[in-house]
Amino acid sequence: MNFFTKWLKEELIIFLWGGGVVLSIIVFGVFAVSYFPDIAINLIGIFIVLIILFHVFIWRKL
Repeated sequence: MNFFTKWLKEELIIFLWGGGVVLSIIVFGVFAVSYFPDIAINLIGIFIVLIILFHVFIWRKL
């Protein structure tokens, strides 16, 4: 039973981590398109690259 609860907890963390990333990209995209329509695509691309770099940094630390 301990294995199942540990596995379920890890899956929940992975789901929330991924969902949070997608939600933050959508929110930032709406913000960028609303306030900076001329450079929105570039800003969203930079934001995604920064999120990827942040994930690599965090996972290397753990």
